[in-house]
Amino acid sequence: MSRRILTTLLTLTLAAGLAACGSVDDDSNSSSSGASSSASSAFPVSIKHKFGTTKITSEPKRVVALGAGGTDDIDALYALGVTPVAISKDSATSNGVYPWLKDKIDTKKTKLLDTLTSIDYEAVANLHPDLILATSDFTLDKDYKKLSAIAPTVGFATAWGTQSWQEHVQVVGKALGKEKQADQLIDDTQSDIEKIAADHPGLKGRTYSLSIGNTPAKIYTIASEKDFAAQLMSELGLGLTKTVTNIKTDGGSPTGELSFEQLDKLDADLVIIAFTTSDLQKAFESSALVKNMSAVKDKHYVVTDVSTISQLRSPSVLGIPWALKNLDAGFSKLDK
Repeated sequence: MSRRILTTLLTLTLAAGLAACGSVDDDSNSSSSGASSSASSAFPVSIKHKFGTTKITSEPKRVVALGAGGTDDIDALYALGVTPVAISKDSATSNGVYPWLKDKIDTKKTKLLDTLTSIDYEAVANLHPDLILATSDFTLDKDYKKLSAIAPTVGFATAWGTQSWQEHVQVVGKALGKEKQADQLIDDTQSDIEKIAADHPGLKGRTYSLSIGNTPAKIYTIASEKDFAAQLMSELGLGLTKTVTNIKTDGGSPTGELSFEQLDKLDADLVIIAFTTSDLQKAFESSALVKNMSAVKDKHYVVTDVSTISQLRSPSVLGIPWALKNLDAGFSKLDK
């Protein structure tokens, strides 16, 4: 499935797995405080990743964030007060802007690049970047050599999709000389998550299923607590319904697939699902197995949008509060 249409088609079929820690080494003994002068004193720094070690000699001024596989780098940039000169566009929206960043992205200052199927290296070079962040680029195995010839490029730590949102923020904070701000940003976002859990005590100990319908007669659903979405839901007190944890998965992916004859396996205290078309939603809801779900009968069935599911599966620091807010009405159903 994805991480923003193709991306949302990628997200649900590619393995997210457990978070793998990015290794970051500092060539300087000084730490960043966030002010420009203090940030400058943090350099040079070196960041280790799958493709080698990237050395950043001075505070970046022209940053490009690439990768249609998630917005981790993009979110971290804006959250840390840095306006990039270019970012990958959101292929799931008509204007190319990620919905949770609509009040932050100024397309007069930031160019939106179509990187869904390939990266235009010449277009990137013409932007004269002094740093390229590509930890969310799922084609970086073929992109890295050409990108690193343009500017210092930071890739994913060990494998695409395995770094947690916290680790992404830490790496971007290091690259910008803003480590202290990055740590504070992580703490603030974690507090937002904890507040949602406190505001919805009815979630504790309850079950859920989280799915997407993007093809006829088949539903893709989270089938493992290792999925990033499942990890996030567990922080709210929710656990995957046991009936989905033993279904067929795709090559080690935390995503499983169900035929329409198996839809009753989705039943839980809270059933959350998104559809790519209204026809797919109608087909799903017309199933007798769906109509007989306890969640449907109890009105604990929630239809959300694809961007919300995609954000939960590939959580980024500014998208997390947005996605969880979108599910607030559903969470409230379990408080009654």
